[in-house]
Amino acid sequence: MIANIIVIFTTLLITLLLFSKPVEKSSWWAATVIPLASIIGSGFLVVAPILQMSMGSYALIAMTILVLVAYWIGAAVRFNIHHVEPKLAAGTLHPAPLALEKLSQWAITFAYVVSVTYYLSLFGDFVLRGVNMVNPVLSHTITSAVLIFIAVYGGHRGFNFLGKFEALKLGIIAGLLAGLAFGNFEAWREGIWHLPPTTDPSIHDWRVVLGMLIVVQGFETSRFLGEKFPPGLRIRTMRYAQWISGGVYVVYIGLMLYYFNLPLPKEGQDTAIITLSHHVATVLPVMLLALALIAQFDAAVADAQGGSGLLEELSKKRISESLGYLLIAAGGLLIVWTSNIFQVITYASQAFAIYYMLQSMVAALTAAAHKDVPHRWLKFVAFSFVASIAASVVLFGVPAGG
Repeated sequence: MIANIIVIFTTLLITLLLFSKPVEKSSWWAATVIPLASIIGSGFLVVAPILQMSMGSYALIAMTILVLVAYWIGAAVRFNIHHVEPKLAAGTLHPAPLALEKLSQWAITFAYVVSVTYYLSLFGDFVLRGVNMVNPVLSHTITSAVLIFIAVYGGHRGFNFLGKFEALKLGIIAGLLAGLAFGNFEAWREGIWHLPPTTDPSIHDWRVVLGMLIVVQGFETSRFLGEKFPPGLRIRTMRYAQWISGGVYVVYIGLMLYYFNLPLPKEGQDTAIITLSHHVATVLPVMLLALALIAQFDAAVADAQGGSGLLEELSKKRISESLGYLLIAAGGLLIVWTSNIFQVITYASQAFAIYYMLQSMVAALTAAAHKDVPHRWLKFVAFSFVASIAASVVLFGVPAGG
């Protein structure tokens, strides 16, 4: 009863705070919440079960490494906002980074196709979890139906009716963290708190962690907000988004360690957080199910819009926005029916890692080729190393349970 009150009160408090006029009208929050909501949206619900399966008591270390790698990659994207964007606008960017910049735009378009599939695959699984069912074929069918709906409706009418769910999503996540903190405190007070059994992770387990980069992806959206916010604000608020999301992820996994002692269900492991949350507060399964459905559909629509817009721009309008939606849906259908959810998560991580690798290479070559960049050779070495980390995700990341 107390846990339910804490969860509901915290959810309402944070939601109302984020809906308040001073926050809602703040330019820094508006520029922060877009990448923040993307980073801690869909992946938030699957990261704990996957880390429980692969890393056990080392989950907190693995999550911290993922957060730090994402922040380092974010540094390359922030560098490009500050140094590459002005040179692109002025037509003075060196030909080598310019070619990679154009290639990276195609890479992020492909990544959007995979990420839409990732979001909607989770959507299908969570829909079935709501009725206590695990059925991969039915989940694929639901995912396919939503993909087709987005392609047809989005291509002809757009999604202007969609509201902004970020405040509600962040409120529910805050409620979950408050419930977990209370549960850990109660277990400690009763003398039953303990860590899960320690097992040394294998090379394969660490490769699974590499394949989970998608769960901390989303910060790069600041790069595409140039029409709304100035460069300095985007750079600063991307840092805010990564600091907040990184803290949330690390605290979340730290608080989940005690609950890792509970067995995962044999089926539907990607949606196991719904089952585990029942042990925290009885109200949480319903709230997390709502969070899951809102987060997946909202994120899928956003990436479908972004991907179709990029296809139109990159093809110089030879591919219309409507056709872009159809191409994204067609690619998604192919992935859905040839992969399981853990494979889709890894594919999405690898697709974004290709984009991050190219963006890091753009940053490295820009630093090397332009004398106006401070400490340019140090940055060339640093961003080259970041590119190699992103490349390792592409080469060595594997699906959980694969």
